[in-house]
Amino acid sequence: MSGPREPLSVCLLSDVSLPSLGGAQTVLDCLARRLTALGHRPVVLAPPRREPGTDDYGYPLVRHRRMISKRFGTRLLIPRLLAMHRRRRFDLVHCHAAYPQAHVAASFRAVSGVPYVVRPHGSDILPGESIRRHPRLERRMRRAIVGADAVIAQGEFLRGVIEEVGVDPALVRVINNGVDLTEFADAAPHPHPRPYILSVGSLVPHKGFDVLIRGHAALPAGSPDLLLAGAGPEAGSLRRLAAELEVGDRVHLLGIVTGREKVALYRSAVCFVCPSRREPFANVILEAFASGLAVVATDVGGNCEMIRHGVNGLLVPADSPAAIAGAVRRLVGDPAALAALCAGARQTAVRYAWEAVADRYLELYHEVQGDRTISQVPTST
Repeated sequence: MSGPREPLSVCLLSDVSLPSLGGAQTVLDCLARRLTALGHRPVVLAPPRREPGTDDYGYPLVRHRRMISKRFGTRLLIPRLLAMHRRRRFDLVHCHAAYPQAHVAASFRAVSGVPYVVRPHGSDILPGESIRRHPRLERRMRRAIVGADAVIAQGEFLRGVIEEVGVDPALVRVINNGVDLTEFADAAPHPHPRPYILSVGSLVPHKGFDVLIRGHAALPAGSPDLLLAGAGPEAGSLRRLAAELEVGDRVHLLGIVTGREKVALYRSAVCFVCPSRREPFANVILEAFASGLAVVATDVGGNCEMIRHGVNGLLVPADSPAAIAGAVRRLVGDPAALAALCAGARQTAVRYAWEAVADRYLELYHEVQGDRTISQVPTST
């Protein structure tokens, strides 16, 4: 049996962080907190916050000057990394984006010898997105992740995308996102006066909230309201769509909801809907599971890995308002079926408890460090 391991010094290099909200930010925050709690020495290096406030999250967070372009000057971050490395002696850099963070880490490794692992978000590597549409950036992204010491896929869908880019399959590890079960264990009721269906996410086209509103408009009178939490450029057009469909009084856009208010919002809902047109691995579905909510989700990307149709939720085709409406009607109209799916959701959430997920990251870190006393990291869950 091996002895105690020394604490790891890990730079979590990211293009996003709190207080911005999303799945990538949640993973970054939970991982930094877990590493700190276990006695390791993480530091988050991220762009400046856009909102006023302080960066008191329980772990060191260093802000670097915002990059003016993803095409030029990305390596200007390397002197900052070298200065931090002299003080902290990094064992590893964990890139929370395939580009430009992995591109920077590859150059940093060349001068420091510090290994790096990469966890793509999804949009930074998916075909058709901005990085893949720009030949120069795509070449940089490919070189950086192909040369990484390990690449982390959130699920089997992203594993396929990562291997298609050219990464050696032996270097790919599937580590699903996690959820803090204690955070969603209980909450005061959300004060909305009527029963409601919930959806959460950035208000951008690929999230499919326009499809959800159209589906909601097809529900009969007296159905639960629709509450949509999140912010983004589509907010105005979604409000106009709800008004045009004459459901403006039943569709409520709440803006960004955080903390205990978010937990209450989940726990008081009838069910959860994820209408995305594409979705690598949705943290909001994990949060719904942890809240004991049955989920209606489109059968795209990582949704198909998380939802077992008829066990913890229902899968429907993407871009189909009628399919969403039919699934919601089925749940609302059959309390016994809804209760069974809710029970399945709670059982599923246990598999994604954040402590176990973070520990898999640690095992991977030690493997990259060359600690062969550990068990081989599983390639899937």
